[in-house]
Amino acid sequence: MRIEDGKVFVRQSWLGDSLLCLERGRLMMTQPEFRTTNDSAMLGTAVHAGIEAVLTNKIEARDAHHVSVAKLNELQLNDNVKITNTDPSTWEPLVTSMTKAWVDGVMPEVPLGGEVEYKFAVPTGRMVSGLELWFEGTMDYVHESGVWDWKTAARKYSLLEKQTQNIQSAIYSGASVNLGLCSHDMEGGIDFRFGVMVRSLKGDTQILSVRRGKAHWDWVVEQAATIVGAYLALREGEAFTNAMPKNDQHFLCSDRWCPWWSVCKGVFIQDKDNKLGDQ
Repeated sequence: MRIEDGKVFVRQSWLGDSLLCLERGRLMMTQPEFRTTNDSAMLGTAVHAGIEAVLTNKIEARDAHHVSVAKLNELQLNDNVKITNTDPSTWEPLVTSMTKAWVDGVMPEVPLGGEVEYKFAVPTGRMVSGLELWFEGTMDYVHESGVWDWKTAARKYSLLEKQTQNIQSAIYSGASVNLGLCSHDMEGGIDFRFGVMVRSLKGDTQILSVRRGKAHWDWVVEQAATIVGAYLALREGEAFTNAMPKNDQHFLCSDRWCPWWSVCKGVFIQDKDNKLGDQ
């Protein structure tokens, strides 16, 4: 979340994190120096590089995994990569497998002629504390027929969960209509497709499609407005110095997954405090 020229800009990833934990959202703004890249995100970024190179016609599809591995090698030079649940010795084969899986299992279903890595900023038509609420972000791939997003995941997604709860698809679909990038409108609905590559050496993929319409857009705008309003109400001047409610009722609240653990729950609770006693 950022404020500029009478507008407050919100990214879907920040909104999602803030809905899980308001304090995490605040710390993302006030202490960005704690931000780290974890191994899962690094592998996803590497695979994205190969996909992007294919869709922008820089390389042939058969060479995509070489670009992905080169990107992985570049990212590994960053000492700030946090290892969560992968073995570094498997990173290169996993990146190779997932990129090849996209070429074989997802790419044949992707319509050509769309926009790659499309950056956007769109108004929501909502005012919050005297500021215009806008959404911004980057779409992996947008075509007149709908929006695509590439995901690497530990397992296949639940269609019900994505259809009922996903924030990204609502924001990106609404933005694509607002910007005239799709041939459909929100009344009729937009198809948002996840192209999923499972982190395994088996080459498993999934194309999962959710439908997003005006009701989904209106709801995600409402969600964003309430979250942004809460932050704005508690800030002092231009600074977001007031702590928000701290929520540890989610698996992301751990030293492994949250970069801000050490300045939040970690100030009070150490590993030894969570050890189970003798049963």
